[in-house]
Amino acid sequence: MSKILFYADAESIEVLRSGRSKAVMLGSDFGYGNFGDVLQHVGTASRLRETTSRDLVSIFALEAISRFVSAAALRQVYKVDALAFVASEPLSREDLARLGLQQVLVVRNVSLIHLYGGGFLNEMWGDFSLQIAELLLQRLPSAVYVISGQQVSSGYSPRVAEHIEKFKPLLVGVRDRDSLRNVQEHGVAAVFSFDDAVEQLLSLSRLFRVERGAGAFIHLNSSGYTGNDSALSEMTQHLALVADRVGQAELPVLFQAFQDGREEVVDSIETVKRLERAFPFAGTQTELLVEAILAPQNKWSQRVLRGEFGYSCSYHITMWLQLNGVPCWLRGSNGYYDQKRRSLGVQGSFETFLETLPKVDHGANLEARSAWLHRLDAVVGGAGDLQNRAEWEAVSDGSREFYFKGEPRLETRLGTMWCEVRKQQEERGRLLEDLERLKSEARAEYERRSALEDAFGRNSQELEIAQMECASLKEKAGSAEAQRDAIEKELHAARIEREALISNAEAAVVQREVMEYELAAAQAAQVEAQATLIRLFDESQSVSARIASVQFVHEYVKDQQAILESRLLACSEQLTAVGHEARRYRQEAEAEHDARISLSIREYEANNKLGDVLASRSWRWTRPLRAFNRFVATRRFDAKGDVGLFEAVRLVGSRLPIPRSWKSQLGNWLRRMRRR
Repeated sequence: MSKILFYADAESIEVLRSGRSKAVMLGSDFGYGNFGDVLQHVGTASRLRETTSRDLVSIFALEAISRFVSAAALRQVYKVDALAFVASEPLSREDLARLGLQQVLVVRNVSLIHLYGGGFLNEMWGDFSLQIAELLLQRLPSAVYVISGQQVSSGYSPRVAEHIEKFKPLLVGVRDRDSLRNVQEHGVAAVFSFDDAVEQLLSLSRLFRVERGAGAFIHLNSSGYTGNDSALSEMTQHLALVADRVGQAELPVLFQAFQDGREEVVDSIETVKRLERAFPFAGTQTELLVEAILAPQNKWSQRVLRGEFGYSCSYHITMWLQLNGVPCWLRGSNGYYDQKRRSLGVQGSFETFLETLPKVDHGANLEARSAWLHRLDAVVGGAGDLQNRAEWEAVSDGSREFYFKGEPRLETRLGTMWCEVRKQQEERGRLLEDLERLKSEARAEYERRSALEDAFGRNSQELEIAQMECASLKEKAGSAEAQRDAIEKELHAARIEREALISNAEAAVVQREVMEYELAAAQAAQVEAQATLIRLFDESQSVSARIASVQFVHEYVKDQQAILESRLLACSEQLTAVGHEARRYRQEAEAEHDARISLSIREYEANNKLGDVLASRSWRWTRPLRAFNRFVATRRFDAKGDVGLFEAVRLVGSRLPIPRSWKSQLGNWLRRMRRR
């Protein structure tokens, strides 16, 4: 659960926020009325009342509140001082007023938290219970913590070991040897405590005197969690063997272990109805066990129950019969029940069991239980009164719709599911349209990206050509610069030589004539050299201009390449985002498709169940009663509202074997009466 809230009636609220010391009990019983869970709960409360004077606080599920039993009445039935209901969503103000509940905002002075027994520490129910326990332990870290009577599956034992390592209970007790091995393999120092319902099972002798005799004890459970719902054929074969053994005239004792109005709970009475004529007995002696153990003391007198053996789908009923010396065979259709069978010494097939009717001796288990209780009493008695406090923030008015236990019924849920299916189908249609639109956009984007890639390819080729031309121009420019350097060196040498000639001319006037000829030649050479120098300088200017042009082109091409690369990167990112979005829509569409298939299967199964109901004998036999009730309510006999009293009389009269003239007179008289 993402959020945990607690609600309680006004008297429980006063107890929870009072300064008196408290012991909080949390375990397998969340108020759903299972025989074994109720016994473990009542047994734990009874033991704590004997060993401590603390106020006792139990925790139930909010959804376990029945339309017919109030929250305050539940607290009185279980004989606890306070009863808190756990929920994952806030209730509306109207529902709180209707249920007589308030939000629990503070709990004070909790000295003990007791996680009592049951078979809930597995993959199906373990997280729900441990999350509640861990919330309380986190907010009340100073409270003494004990665990007792637990059945731990092998697959869930790492989670249990992690919980124990973190919150460090002073005692850890398990009810079977498999559980002991499972937790010890993960380093948990656990003890075999046997089952927390043992003392209450032994005390049932005040209500029932179980004896060996003619007949059989039967308990059936075909709820989904048992695995028996898919093994009804084998169950009917076993029941036929029971009938052959004890005789069909003998009425067996049928135990009803659940007091729960939920349709998913299919206990003995519901399974007998489900089996129809495959149940081989004409009658039973039915015992409502939960009502018997929760009823006020001395309300029921002791009843004698006789049977030669037991056939059970309940762990605690099997243990109860074994403790009374009655051989009992426990069904097991999955690993959860196989572990229960091993803990009670049940082995082999039912046919093999009938051959020997073996008894199971729990003497060693009871001795271990006695030793465990001494250790538990020492820890509970040694827990001093504490000053602590747990607080919750007040939540605003909730919007969740509250239903009592067992509601809404199947037909209402089917209608709601059908509306949800229609909405999901419409949503799926919209998603498919969006998916097609996104596919079109993705295709267009892909085409744009392809065009950009082609343009980029062409520009890359042009860039490579320009780079080659630029390299060639750089080589030519380098050659021209070398030539210019050589010419400058020659010019420098010529200047030096000219200066030498002028100085020689001034010094050697006598050689003027000779030197004038040489000077003229030198001047001519100078003119020619200057012309050559000017020509080379012009050529170098042209090469420099071309180099600058090439460099400009190179820079422009680099700029264009950068622009194209950025646009291509943006397009790639956009295409990737579109692809991710398309993939997400496709996954959502596939999930919607899977959900639609699942809902279609559930709708098909519901229609089959509805068809079975409509085709049943009880539906046909009650048709007149339904017609009469419909007439009382609507003044019409049929569902469409076409057949009233006058029309019903007319239809009956048309089928009577009387002369036609009498029918005509009778019809005229009825029409006159109708007008009046």
